[in-house]
Amino acid sequence: MASSALLWEAGLHVWLLNNKQWLPAVVTGVTASDISFRSEYGETATHPRSQLTMDLVTPMHHTSVEGVEDMASLGDLHEAAILFNIQQRYKKDIIYTYIGSILSAINPYKTIEGVYGADTMQKYIDKQLGELPPHIYAIANEVYVSMWRQAHSQCVLISGESGAGKTESTKFILGYLSAMSQKSTGAAATASGLKVETAILESSPILEAFGNAKTVYNNNSSRFGKFIQLNFAKAGNIQGGRISDYLLEKNRVVSQNPMERNFHIFYALLAGASPDTKERLYLSEPESYHYLNQSGCVNDPTINDANDFSKVTHAFGTMKVGSEQLTDLFSVLSSILLIGNIVFKSAAGAQVTDQSVVEKAARLLSVDTFRLGDTLTQKYMVLRGEEITTPLTVEQACDSRDSMAMSLYANAFRWILERINHRILGKETFKFTGVLDIFGFENFEVNRFEQFNINFANEKLQEYFNKHIFSLEQLEYSKEGIDWADIDWVDNAECLDLIERKLGILDLLNEESRFPKGTDKSLLEKLHSNHKDNPFYVKPKVSNMKFGIRHYAGDVYYNVSGLLTKNRDTFRDDMLKVLKDSKSDFVYDLFDHMRLSDD
Repeated sequence: MASSALLWEAGLHVWLLNNKQWLPAVVTGVTASDISFRSEYGETATHPRSQLTMDLVTPMHHTSVEGVEDMASLGDLHEAAILFNIQQRYKKDIIYTYIGSILSAINPYKTIEGVYGADTMQKYIDKQLGELPPHIYAIANEVYVSMWRQAHSQCVLISGESGAGKTESTKFILGYLSAMSQKSTGAAATASGLKVETAILESSPILEAFGNAKTVYNNNSSRFGKFIQLNFAKAGNIQGGRISDYLLEKNRVVSQNPMERNFHIFYALLAGASPDTKERLYLSEPESYHYLNQSGCVNDPTINDANDFSKVTHAFGTMKVGSEQLTDLFSVLSSILLIGNIVFKSAAGAQVTDQSVVEKAARLLSVDTFRLGDTLTQKYMVLRGEEITTPLTVEQACDSRDSMAMSLYANAFRWILERINHRILGKETFKFTGVLDIFGFENFEVNRFEQFNINFANEKLQEYFNKHIFSLEQLEYSKEGIDWADIDWVDNAECLDLIERKLGILDLLNEESRFPKGTDKSLLEKLHSNHKDNPFYVKPKVSNMKFGIRHYAGDVYYNVSGLLTKNRDTFRDDMLKVLKDSKSDFVYDLFDHMRLSDD
């Protein structure tokens, strides 16, 4: 169909097809034979009038030209119109846009004056969604009001790719709900007399220090997911709450991708601890630790580690964590760094090259030095009532060392969450609001075990979204006899089958991890052999150590190097027993919930 019906004139806004993508463009020149265009992204093109069909150029709806606050009202319903609308607003420092009741937030990577604060909060109190310009406070207000209007508990899902601003968005939601709670009557306090709202907000520096890290795309990336439940009384105040964590990236403790860092707390401790504490805990410079120096990045000019340490210790004080417990916690962190510095040599099995490192780690953990060294270099098993000792290879000893470090950190993180939850403990007297902050889809230059797990979690989240937003809603429309058109949506069930079904990627990964002679290469060969014909599996054309998955958000290639090592659970009973026998009550408490296999 020809587009000759268009009244061509300079300044006319159109959609121009270029490399199979629609681009927002404007007519820059009109002659008897040709029309010239310039896209909003700088490309120029000239086409003969005779070739201008509706398949090549279409008029832009006035809503796209002017921009809208709610993209559900866009007249042009395609991806290019959505991106253009967001971009136009972003250029004006307007980072929030609605899609119905969904808020799109674009990270500005800078401070925009007047966007947040008490004055802005005040404007959104008791306002209907859409009554004022899009804002995260509007979403928080809608959640708060809906608990009473609908008499149902509410939930906010915050998702997006790494660096999108999920952590900050979570804090803004919590800040608004806390402010509303404090405005209500009967504001509750914890058992220690600390206001619940204050306790929840004070937990942020602690969780960020122990759960966030610098990645290649984001200097404060959450490396765990969390669900924050706030329990409200009928009077409108927060009565209590609970924080649950998901998928802590504990592998980061022992290895990081190039130019990334370990968890913030390690660098903060080394930068902010007093000289006396550094001496007592054998603390040194970050460059001297294997778990911190292997990625090539120990410092970031945008991160003030010493200042962050001060914030963390202040927050722990607010949460009523005593100085003795704090010293115990920091002792465990130092022991983790020292464990990473234990090096092995091969001499009729793995042997520790420098016993003094083991001695320092053992003192910090209050465990027997010889037992700690032995459990890292030998494997103890009980067979038919008889204890058998098997020497480990150097590679196996390194796996044991890393497994112990990861277990120490994961259990320390668990202890911190328990302390926080104890401080914000309360009861649900009316309804609750949940805030789910889950790390988003990741696709880096090199994607490893961590990205595979994160993207699998996001596939499951997308499946839930598809089921509840599309399938169930459309079924409800049909039951009610509403006249509507089917929405064509991408079902990711086949992608999940590739990962989770029998002989799927997870099954083959676990199977190969159990084989003593299993290698990353043998795993890759099995993956290629079993799934090369699956449309959601991508076998690279060039032979390398990668395989690809066609995720809902795009193709991602995963490097299998180190995949089996990270997936193997080498934290054995004999290692657990050494830590359970610690003379430190703190270390014992960290592992008290874990049971030996023969218990």
